[in-house]
Amino acid sequence: MPIIHYSDAESSEGYPGVTRAVLVDDRNGAHSLYIGHLEIAPGGTVSTHIHPDTEEAMVIVEGNLEAILGDEVVTLGPGDTVLAPAGIKHGFVNRTQSKATLVAAFPKTSFERVMVD
Repeated sequence: MPIIHYSDAESSEGYPGVTRAVLVDDRNGAHSLYIGHLEIAPGGTVSTHIHPDTEEAMVIVEGNLEAILGDEVVTLGPGDTVLAPAGIKHGFVNRTQSKATLVAAFPKTSFERVMVD
């Protein structure tokens, strides 16, 4: 069983003001799971997008985020979860002065992301 330390996770800027760390995927032995950790700076945005071939669950860990799911826009906080079905647009905006974090999970190790308005 692999132990994955956050300090060893591959990190990159996923969107402006958003750092994404890959915690679980096929590079560390997963066959059907992807988990990412996103830090969203004040004013940061996870641009609205869809995944045509898979659902995604996102759990707010810290801070407050404006979440977009389909035509719905709501403000969420720690412990709140967004379940985006395949093909449904979703995204986040941090409108606060504090950083926010979320954990995103997919039931597969690779997936397509299509940006939408």
